[in-house]
Amino acid sequence: MDVVQHPLPRRARLAAAAATVLALSPSTARANTPGSIPAENPQHFINFDFAVPGDFSTYTYTVGVGTRLATDYIYYAHYMYAKNGEGFYSGIQPHPNGKAGVRSSFFGAGATPLRSNCHRGADDEDGVTCGIDDLKYVAGRKYTISARKTNTTSGPVYTGTIKDAATGKVRTVGVWRLPRNFAGFKNSANAFIEKFDGIRTCADIPSVAVSYTGVKADGRPVRFRAHRHKATKVPGEDIYTCANVSDYTVTAPTPGSYTVRSRLARH
Repeated sequence: MDVVQHPLPRRARLAAAAATVLALSPSTARANTPGSIPAENPQHFINFDFAVPGDFSTYTYTVGVGTRLATDYIYYAHYMYAKNGEGFYSGIQPHPNGKAGVRSSFFGAGATPLRSNCHRGADDEDGVTCGIDDLKYVAGRKYTISARKTNTTSGPVYTGTIKDAATGKVRTVGVWRLPRNFAGFKNSANAFIEKFDGIRTCADIPSVAVSYTGVKADGRPVRFRAHRHKATKVPGEDIYTCANVSDYTVTAPTPGSYTVRSRLARH
């Protein structure tokens, strides 16, 4: 997968689409028979909002993926809503070959890439996408993803990094500059998991397990709400066609941490 691979459609659609995810499909497919629901790439199957302190300069989290490596093309990510529309996401894409892709993408006009592994455009819209695809990946190992802001006379510059918790090695995912009039981030963010390739029907959605620790904005732990999602009999739409086929639980044992476990519903 090269750096132009985009794991999401345009983020401006996220809030509206999430709000209508339970809309009835015109087909007669049912979420308790996932193989009967045709689906295209990509597909969100876990997605929930959470609160963050707004206007932060540093956002960081440590992710440990427990999903078996044979299940490829899964993207585990956080998305930060910007005040002037669009926003920023970062996440990891483990692969069975011992490598992982990592993405840091900003969606919005006026962004400038500052590293060779960054390019203009995000999901074919305004923005910047940065990424690496050769991160050494070990199943179950924890990786810390960070985005840090530096103020300059030309506008805020963000640097995305990923750190291997076992070796201490840090890689730069990308560096990009935003316009001087960038208004900053809102007090809300989104956690999502998607499968972005290999989708024919919703039966291709896997069970997943992933834990997040040390989720902080400017050093302050972010709080998450424990909840349980029960798969319904109503398919979603577009990139959320398969949003209702998984039963999943979110546990939040301490501030700054949560774990997601899901299974494909076959009632």
